[in-house]
Amino acid sequence: MVLILVGFLVGIITYSVSPYLFSFLIQVNYLVLRGDYLSLITSIFVTNSFTDFIFNFFSMGVIYYLFGSKAGKLEYVVFLLSGLVGNILTLIFFPPYVASAGASGGIFGVLAYYILDDMLEFNRFDWNGLALLIIVFVLSDIIPGVNYVAHIGGIVGGVILAVGRKKLLGDTQGK
Repeated sequence: MVLILVGFLVGIITYSVSPYLFSFLIQVNYLVLRGDYLSLITSIFVTNSFTDFIFNFFSMGVIYYLFGSKAGKLEYVVFLLSGLVGNILTLIFFPPYVASAGASGGIFGVLAYYILDDMLEFNRFDWNGLALLIIVFVLSDIIPGVNYVAHIGGIVGGVILAVGRKKLLGDTQGK
């Protein structure tokens, strides 16, 4: 949650000082296609949208409330890689002049990771967890300007990482 707050403050300050510089922190597909690959990462952490900040900040609060931080430091990896998958899908499926920023792809990855991890841990399908993921996805994607492709990519990333962790660690919980 602290990283989301810091990313918002960096986004607001950078945009206020230089919108041009801000364009290199967010993902602008055209710039990525011309070699600005670092923005695939920086855009996960930066936003200048108060609405995006509030939704992401409270979403992480709800995830922490529901799951704690049971993945520990692995949660940062899930967040980053899921956000990266969302950004790569954004690059593939959106036109070159689309700009995208924010943590929501990574947040969806963390949520999907925890839901699937619980299913794998308890060896049962969790309709409540799936319903939560679907409801959050639908509600967040009815807001204009939201990058639903990044959300889908985040979910895909979280699922892949949960399954991969289970396969790597077998029946142990990685503790």
